Amino acid sequence: MKKTLLAALLPAMLVAGTAQAATVYQAEDGSQVDVFGRLGFSMTNRTGGDNADGNARGRFDNRLGFGGAQTINDQMSVIGWAEYQIGAAEGANAGNDSFTARYVWAGVDMGNIGKVTFGRVASGLIMATDIADVFAASDVNLASQASVINSNATQVFRQDDTLQYQGTFGDLDVSAAYIIGNDRLKNGYNVAARYTFDMGNAGKLAPVVGYQRNTAEDNVKDAAQQNLDKNDFWTIGTRYYFNDLMLGAVYSEDKLSYKGNSDATKDKGYELTAVYDFQNDWVVRGGYRDYKAKTGSTTDRTMKDWTAEVQYKLTDRSSIFTSYVKRDGEDKSKASNAKYDLNQDYYHLGLRYEF
Repeated sequence: MKKTLLAALLPAMLVAGTAQAATVYQAEDGSQVDVFGRLGFSMTNRTGGDNADGNARGRFDNRLGFGGAQTINDQMSVIGWAEYQIGAAEGANAGNDSFTARYVWAGVDMGNIGKVTFGRVASGLIMATDIADVFAASDVNLASQASVINSNATQVFRQDDTLQYQGTFGDLDVSAAYIIGNDRLKNGYNVAARYTFDMGNAGKLAPVVGYQRNTAEDNVKDAAQQNLDKNDFWTIGTRYYFNDLMLGAVYSEDKLSYKGNSDATKDKGYELTAVYDFQNDWVVRGGYRDYKAKTGSTTDRTMKDWTAEVQYKLTDRSSIFTSYVKRDGEDKSKASNAKYDLNQDYYHLGLRYEF
């Protein structure tokens, strides 16, 4: 099995944001400082709303992260990470041209016992969402209602004020987190677990389950948010690894409940993905998505996407990639803030460099 797929087996919750970080300082006691950066440019004809003109648009991509570890003793270290991005999908700052925090956290690594972190952490639920999040032109639909109650949440990938435990015990990866409330969120929590079965010559199978609940505050100043109750998200999925091939399947449900007689809104669906790494320089990816969003018994929105992507590695840290998405969806809600046309096919072409 190639190193690229072996790397994919690492717990996403332990490496998110730091997988490609370079150590720029290493002390004799094991303390270190790490730096990560990403530069990229892409073009796409993907546009939003009913006024889509289909013209290609360019987008600059820039990420910068830094952090490290300071040794306490042979078993424990103080750890931290801060990562910022231009055009990040982060709550109220989504898509703007200034640096916005993706991850900012600090904690303690206790070696074999696990680690505890606090801040805007990489959620343990990434173990599940990463099954769908394989494309360079990332467009993950899982847990899209999480930010309705918790406005600083980017789906379930990143949420402020999170106290999280993560641990790996043999082939089992576990995560549990408590989310401290804010002016709209009373509190929240999530749990996730993954077990990797090594089947020898038959490959590896890594099933994962995850759940999150966020509860709304009782006394919210914003009148439009006063009848919110809670958001429940759960997911189950798996990845299968065989030589240079990785297959994934994930199912999820995302329910937003209201107080009184208001109907709940419920998103549910599944995604299938495949990644094949061959000849060291080429990677091909494919996927299918099927989602439905309902308010009560009425279907408001459907998404049925086929995605194909090809990546060519110029170096270990730089790539050219192109993808095409065939969409057959519909948005009956006619929401004025609809981000994208759900019935528009689109392409994506980009160059990315990491250091």
